[in-house]
Amino acid sequence: MSKPTFPLPRTIAQAEMRAINRSAVLEYLRLARSASRTELSQQLKLSKPSVMRIVDDLMATGFVCSAGKDVGGLGRSRELLKLDTTHNLVAGIDVGGSHISGKIATIGGQVLHQIHETPQWHAAEDNFHALVEFIQRLIAWKLPTDTRLLGLAVGIPGILSSSTGTVKLAPSLSWVDFPLLPRLTEYFGLPIWIENDVNLAVLGEYWFGAGIGCNNLVMIAIGTGIGAGIILDGKLHRGFRESSGEIGYMLPGITYLNNQFPGYGALETVASGLAITERGKEHHNINAAEDIFQAARNDEAWAQQIITAVVEHLSLAVVNVTACFDPELIVFGGGIAGSSDLLIEPIMQRITGVIPNIPRIEATTLGENAPILGAVVRVFQKVTAYTTVQVE
Repeated sequence: MSKPTFPLPRTIAQAEMRAINRSAVLEYLRLARSASRTELSQQLKLSKPSVMRIVDDLMATGFVCSAGKDVGGLGRSRELLKLDTTHNLVAGIDVGGSHISGKIATIGGQVLHQIHETPQWHAAEDNFHALVEFIQRLIAWKLPTDTRLLGLAVGIPGILSSSTGTVKLAPSLSWVDFPLLPRLTEYFGLPIWIENDVNLAVLGEYWFGAGIGCNNLVMIAIGTGIGAGIILDGKLHRGFRESSGEIGYMLPGITYLNNQFPGYGALETVASGLAITERGKEHHNINAAEDIFQAARNDEAWAQQIITAVVEHLSLAVVNVTACFDPELIVFGGGIAGSSDLLIEPIMQRITGVIPNIPRIEATTLGENAPILGAVVRVFQKVTAYTTVQVE
């Protein structure tokens, strides 16, 4: 029998169904903070024996623990359960064009240890070894008693393959088809995952920040470059070639057609933190985007002109993102998130009436912790075989 040339309809095997139910219990406990076995059975519409088996497994593997007793309506006490956020830790690395940050946090989002550096990136191999040495310093920290490190997630500013762990393109690190994950596993004896840095950031906002309770959101991160992390129906959206969200390559206008933009995209040349800084150097020899924003707040005309141009280019990006994905929420993050007060309201003014549905636009509530807390989400999902299902 010949093989079909079309995608096969999706079926669910028994093992997948168990993973879905197990994940539903974890998700309920994550959101409700605590619950009894009876409550889990009733709210998730699972049989009591199924809940008992799932809970026993999660307690045996150390992901769930007792949260004390609750007295029921008839005076009978019931054991409450919760995620064990005290003893399960995750290491997260956020690699940027001009920085590298590492933190160890609990699966509840509490940061316990952190280090930060501002390296000068060089050749591809040099950058890899600098990353290895940084990770070694981070995980050399003595873990609190009776805790365990579940794994490590590394956020990279570029396009990568989540299945092979290859960085397809990361201009700031000089990595092209660089086998990052296979190389890292040679050095470290713990589970490792690599992810686009903005994908991690949007996962962080989704579980711990501005996106709590919002299943359709986009995070636009503006730093050395510009990227977006996209969550649709509660799941990270990667795209066919895993380059969904590379909005730095958007064209700010028709004059940008038939041009080459080595290293970065067209939008990044006019609206990124690096582009803002370059414009400041042209006018007043200013070396930081934050200084230009502050000059605009001080009513300095040259700075206001720069920020106005940035606002207009970002407004076009917001319109395009909204038209394509229809998010409930757009979160502004990255290196210039602290200057969102000069971006969000002017952008809202420019896009009102341009498109039929205007999303909420908010600044990140997690700041520089967003990618690290996204690392918590990614590692937790991986080590627990976290599975979600969307029903039409």
